[in-house]
Amino acid sequence: MITRVKAPGKLYLAGEYAITLPGQASIIFAVNRYMSVTITDTDDAQPTLTLASDQLGHKTISLDVLEQEALDDAWNLTTKTLQVMAIWLNEHQQELSGLSIDLASDLDQYGKKIGLGSSAATVVALIKGLAQHYQLALSPLELFKMSAIILSSLPSFKVGSMGDVAAASFENVIFYSRFDNLWLEEKLTDATCQLSELIAMDWPKLDIHEITFPASWRLVVGWTGQPADTQQLLTINAKVARIYKERLGSKTTPLIRLLEKNIQQADYIAFRTNLRLNQQALIKFAEFMHINYVTPKLRELLSSAYRRGIAAKISGAGNGDNGLAIVQDEAAEVALKEAWQARGITPLQLEIATPET
Repeated sequence: MITRVKAPGKLYLAGEYAITLPGQASIIFAVNRYMSVTITDTDDAQPTLTLASDQLGHKTISLDVLEQEALDDAWNLTTKTLQVMAIWLNEHQQELSGLSIDLASDLDQYGKKIGLGSSAATVVALIKGLAQHYQLALSPLELFKMSAIILSSLPSFKVGSMGDVAAASFENVIFYSRFDNLWLEEKLTDATCQLSELIAMDWPKLDIHEITFPASWRLVVGWTGQPADTQQLLTINAKVARIYKERLGSKTTPLIRLLEKNIQQADYIAFRTNLRLNQQALIKFAEFMHINYVTPKLRELLSSAYRRGIAAKISGAGNGDNGLAIVQDEAAEVALKEAWQARGITPLQLEIATPET
């Protein structure tokens, strides 16, 4: 049996930084670049998991030692996902069998990360693929929760917002409010709580719902060629950061709810205004935190759009990654892309993803 699935990357429209705190809001696009997973049954006498990745190379794990497999190499995300999925399958009276698992990504550009959330897409795609392979259905919300459990079990990822996970799981434009991570940490230390039970629970403060984007609005994305280290940025001045993030959230969460309303009503003028206010709040936050948020190229990216009356914003952690714009017609899109290219900014061939059928 062969199972093929994919999970999309993401771009933040609004909500960065503050969304790492419970209850704060964001709007996120799933975009049409993917992590693809192909799972094939094998006939090994001693069952093994044979992993192949276009990014990492090859690795073989014996099922006999999967539970004890160390998480100290580049495969830690994949290994942890397999360990947790083995437990989940056991809860459903099934066992992980010998498999060949191939992972292929188009979430980079010229071999460089471009801020599309490749780690989240890897976990989501692998869970999705294994669930389908063993004929166990997972809704987008269940897929999100399983992925968030896995990432929350890894120290280097649990501090993240999980917004990229939400976008990859729902494959759409979404409103996302962060769950209470301390509540989840407590549940994960409860040996009596099964994975299936935890997934079925209502998670405090979690809210994910899809937003219908106007058909006439077009997403345009520019890449500066200077990848940002999001995990490093998220851990800078952690104690002080929480105070500033709470202040940021008090400003941006109301704006994000207005942005959702603007999108639903296709009110471009109000949308453009509120998006710029959101951007200004982020710039002030970055100044307080001494974060190199607006690089010269990102400043050019924004000003090129603003001069043309186009709604635009830096997407994600800043520091040289992506910026995006929302235009209302093809002429505006062409003019903006030409202006970006003249300033050394690469327009990416990205569109809003649609759910995989």
